[in-house]
Amino acid sequence: MASEAPSRPEPVSVSVVIPSLRPSEGILRLVGSLELQRFEYLQIVVVDQGPGLESQKLLERYDGPLRSKIEVVASPPGLAKARNAGLRALRDGWDVVLLPDDDVWLDGDVSDSVTQAIREGAAAGSGRLLPEEVDGEHRIDFPDRQIDLTPRNVWRSSIEACYFLTPEFLRGVGGYDESLGLGADTPWQSGEGTDLLLRGLQQGHSVVYVPGYALVEATMPTLSAENSRRRLRNYARGTGRVFARNYSLRGRCTLLIRSLGRLILHVRLGRETFQDNWQILLGRAEGIIGKSL
Repeated sequence: MASEAPSRPEPVSVSVVIPSLRPSEGILRLVGSLELQRFEYLQIVVVDQGPGLESQKLLERYDGPLRSKIEVVASPPGLAKARNAGLRALRDGWDVVLLPDDDVWLDGDVSDSVTQAIREGAAAGSGRLLPEEVDGEHRIDFPDRQIDLTPRNVWRSSIEACYFLTPEFLRGVGGYDESLGLGADTPWQSGEGTDLLLRGLQQGHSVVYVPGYALVEATMPTLSAENSRRRLRNYARGTGRVFARNYSLRGRCTLLIRSLGRLILHVRLGRETFQDNWQILLGRAEGIIGKSL
């Protein structure tokens, strides 16, 4: 007698929020990847942060099965503002919301992985982000197995473009902090997603990392050394600010000590990345003290 195939979890009702600032053809690739999933889609909200609603013009070329689900709303620049605007535009009835950026797409059918995590009680979670090129650089060395996220491992096992959230989680945390993240009207140009998860963890929500929820990121243009270091410092300021708000004095000191140790190690090895690590150390210190030097 042949063994029965393992049962698949029942589909969940899904909404999608996609912040978009300078949309390209990649947003059509993202929507195409959503077609491959076995979710029951309620809404796909694209949040256009540009003055000309460029994402809407691009999406007018899409004539696939999800066309009736797509709507475009406007928001001032800023990723946290855009994500909050998208969340406010959602109608009731969804079990989970996905929040991919407009330059990523889902890697095959990931619906079972997200659905199973939600069915097992996760209130929020993150997947893993893969580089477009086979030998491309991974932003994070993601684990190979599902794990519960904690304040200790959340920085190493989550990334904003791969988040999924439940209504219960959002009712508790109240959305993204708009003073954090790329495009915010502050020096704290990162960390809005990690801050969100940390606040949820503080409230006792179950937050997980799900390796089966994989997204691919388009290759980014190479920056000049000066612009790269400026971005590193901006992002590091956000990290420091999140530590100042969510971690004890010991945790903040540990972050700075590790950053200093990495800097000293690179000096001793004579590596050219000294300047990069110096900017990271300065930025994290600025975020922790709450002042841009």
